[in-house]
Amino acid sequence: MIPTTCINLSDQHSIALPTIGLGTYSILGGDGKEAIRTAIDVGYRMFDTAVAYGNEAIVGEAIREKIRECNNLTRDDFFIISKLSGSYHRKDLVEKCCRMTLDRLGMDYVDLYLMHTPVALQSEKKCARNGTKPNAIDDSIAPTEAWIGLEQCYQEGLCRSIGVSNFNEHQINALLSDASIVPAVNQIECSIGFNQRPMRKFCQQQNILVMGYTPLGKQKLPFLQNNRLKEIALSVDKTTAQVSLRYLLCFSFQIDEGVVPIVKSTDRKRQQENLDIFDFKLTKQQLEELDAIGGDQRACKMDFLAGAKHFPFTDC
Repeated sequence: MIPTTCINLSDQHSIALPTIGLGTYSILGGDGKEAIRTAIDVGYRMFDTAVAYGNEAIVGEAIREKIRECNNLTRDDFFIISKLSGSYHRKDLVEKCCRMTLDRLGMDYVDLYLMHTPVALQSEKKCARNGTKPNAIDDSIAPTEAWIGLEQCYQEGLCRSIGVSNFNEHQINALLSDASIVPAVNQIECSIGFNQRPMRKFCQQQNILVMGYTPLGKQKLPFLQNNRLKEIALSVDKTTAQVSLRYLLCFSFQIDEGVVPIVKSTDRKRQQENLDIFDFKLTKQQLEELDAIGGDQRACKMDFLAGAKHFPFTDC
């Protein structure tokens, strides 16, 4: 059984969610649907998708099929995350995008709806009209406009909570100055090699839960071959991936809270391995040693957004 944590909402309510979820980026087609069904079998109950991933329909199909097949499963057992498309940041389009997501998922609501980036993208029609490349940045739309639309979706019950993704401290502060609802979550890249300690601390102070995507980095990143990481993994009889995920759960050295990792795998054995991280703990010294690996070993560069008016920094 996966332990749960909570996201705290502005209206003083809280929502429970699993402390680890399955990312579905690039999980597509029939094989992708089967991988999601397998993930449900091994115990995953939180699934992260997005309009941009092009797979909301298969995520929804896999979950609905499992609910029909298993008498002990209901929609309430699942925590579903999706994200607003960058080309729907105008406040009058946000609800439309959210409703299209619900149609593709075949669900009445999502548990968490995120603004995928603080940067708006031009629509296909606008790109064609302006002769710009697909997904060109649209600096005429501020993040606060999209956030007003997300607040509307929340108030109408289309989503149980709302949040942001790829936002840094500057961008969150700008949002908070006009927001009626504080983002419940900020989903950012987070790993041993890119540990985001300052950003995590800031979010903790704002009562914003951090979700970490790409928690295991990418194969060529040096931290995955770090000798101390390997030694610690050997000492606790776990893999380096399991230690990496356990590290993220330990935001403080005293209690197990902090980053909720969103980890991706289509392999049943690896899916199971990534869940088997709750039967051991890391010592304060081990956490400090893993903390020291750090650096800027990020897997997902945001360079293509660096010139955007509403993306003045890249430390998210």
